Amino acid sequence: MNEILFVLGVPLVGGLVLAFSGGRPGAAALNTVFSLFTFIAGVLLALRVVGEGPILAFSEMFFVDSFNVFLVALTAFVSFTTALFSRPYMMNEHHHGKLSVGMLRLYHSMYQLFIFTMLLALLTNNMGILWVAMEAATLTTVLLVSLYRTPASVEAAWKYFILCGVGIAQALFGTILLYFAAEKVLGAGGTALLWTHLNAVKGELEPTVLSLAFVFLFVGYGTKVGLVPLHNWLPDAHAEGPTPMSAVLSGLLLNVALYAVVRSKVLVDGALGTRFASDLMMGFGLLSVVVGALFLSRQRDAKRMFAYSSVEHMGLMTFAFGMGGPV
Repeated sequence: MNEILFVLGVPLVGGLVLAFSGGRPGAAALNTVFSLFTFIAGVLLALRVVGEGPILAFSEMFFVDSFNVFLVALTAFVSFTTALFSRPYMMNEHHHGKLSVGMLRLYHSMYQLFIFTMLLALLTNNMGILWVAMEAATLTTVLLVSLYRTPASVEAAWKYFILCGVGIAQALFGTILLYFAAEKVLGAGGTALLWTHLNAVKGELEPTVLSLAFVFLFVGYGTKVGLVPLHNWLPDAHAEGPTPMSAVLSGLLLNVALYAVVRSKVLVDGALGTRFASDLMMGFGLLSVVVGALFLSRQRDAKRMFAYSSVEHMGLMTFAFGMGGPV
């Protein structure tokens, strides 16, 4: 349990500290130190799960198994390496007058809070808190996309906020439907949204309601994944935001959103006993691969190339998860 506290507590404290000191000369180094401690805590948590098995902690509010623990370690690793890269990058941007002291403070604080939301989404056992964490990630990243305050970056941030805001609203409705189905089996209360409880009774959940819930969850979180045709925000966010922001968007946000889809798919597969969720994921995954590859070949801007590369790769991952197999 101590590892979970450190994994979540370090970036949260880091975000609060850097909100006040993020514009000072040593802020970039401090950002790196917080990310390093988060990575160490993530590795320790992974070693414990590998050695002892799945962990339920804090009244079953947090659940760590062999599936999400490696995503936690990967998230912490990417956040650390990106923080290392962003130190000279942001100093150079400040030296050339592109970023003010206030913008640096905003970047460093939002960076740590974004990492906190990603780790919270991965570690929580509650599907409602998972939604809250994904929504919080939207609020933190939209400020980072618009960091330069140019007309193009502000437009990209608004596009990102509106499209992902609409998408996350669909995920909220899907979560409500999931609770509606679970309440009849598990009873009213917070336990009705605990994934471990839902997984234990997934065969008793109403199939029709679960099918409809998955459609909304897939569309909602699929917007965050960047699946075609819900990907329009991704190229602009990559192109107009700081380069370190592009790294964490592709390396963290898209992966965590797909994690939310896969957790939902496990429940739907158990309730329906059909390939409904698998076929839906395979269809959108294949479409994303084809469209992403076509647009990738036509790009000349490096950041936009990485964006469409992310669309293609997330399509491949979605297609692979849709093919099935134990998770």
